[in-house]
Amino acid sequence: MEAGIVGFPLSGKTMIFNAITGLEADTSAHSGGKNKVNLCEVKVPDDRLYKLKEIFSPKKVVHATILVKDIQLDIDSNGHITPSSVAEMRTLDAIVLVLRAFKSEEVMHHADEINPVKDLDSLIDSFIFSDFEVCEKRIQRLEKESNKTSREYQLLTEATKTLSDGKLIGPNAFEPADKKIMSGFRFLSEKPIIVVANIGSDSVDIAPLKAKSDEYGLGFFEIRADIEMEISQLPEEDQKDFLADIGVTEPAVKRFVTNIYSKLNLLSFLTAGEDECRAWSVRNGAAAPEAAGKIHTDLEKGFIRAEVIEWDALVEAGGFSEAKKNNKLRLEGKGYIVKDGDVLNIRFNV
Repeated sequence: MEAGIVGFPLSGKTMIFNAITGLEADTSAHSGGKNKVNLCEVKVPDDRLYKLKEIFSPKKVVHATILVKDIQLDIDSNGHITPSSVAEMRTLDAIVLVLRAFKSEEVMHHADEINPVKDLDSLIDSFIFSDFEVCEKRIQRLEKESNKTSREYQLLTEATKTLSDGKLIGPNAFEPADKKIMSGFRFLSEKPIIVVANIGSDSVDIAPLKAKSDEYGLGFFEIRADIEMEISQLPEEDQKDFLADIGVTEPAVKRFVTNIYSKLNLLSFLTAGEDECRAWSVRNGAAAPEAAGKIHTDLEKGFIRAEVIEWDALVEAGGFSEAKKNNKLRLEGKGYIVKDGDVLNIRFNV
């Protein structure tokens, strides 16, 4: 799973990358025209793993992860995103748009005007325009091949109409079968998008930006990147008090992950034992075999049953043996829909 942090130059996106990852990537590199991508695999915070650790004393605890990319956007003379930057973003599972909402005489603005709503509209317009071009070229090709009756042609025609109206395609535009047909296009405007307002000691009003994000159907949260980047470098036990001083209850990484999971419609299920306690990401609504496939493809192919128990019931019981004695451990078949916090033990035969 890949999430890309993008934004106009000097928006503070690398500071936000650092605040989320706890790294110290050079915040001046991207303003100097260096074409560089910062990468970090971020652990999905999950305290449930440590509750299970107390019972099983595993050799290791493994969190679900998100690969976070800090991507420099190249902008042409007309203010549009260049094809190379568009290509970089097409591989992402989610896009995080950083909008500058702070004033500073020391940090120039790319357009000499602090207007995050205007910046958001500009980025969204670029996404829509890029996707429209892709649709138009493919439609022309299908028409030459006399494939106007194909499902692909119908879907592209519908997408083109949406885009020509200045609207995002959105992550829920296609049914599962249609998603497979359209997956190769990797439309930017189909991806889950989250807006991050980068505020400062002297901020502009972000209420209009929040309203505009809601209008587009995007996720939204705010961050004081300069301060939260520094706080992320502190020991975890010291971070809470400093965050409270700026009116924040959760660290940037937790707010980031919560928004990513929400927009990607994900949940976490768990596995536990003496070897490891581990969290796995799966789409909300997935049946047990699909979840088993996240562990290993053989488990999905040879799925028979899943032993299932809620994580807190397992903790309360003190282990699988005790849970089974108390009839807390149940067997579920292929149609079982996995819930957040389920602990699964897969029975399979290949």
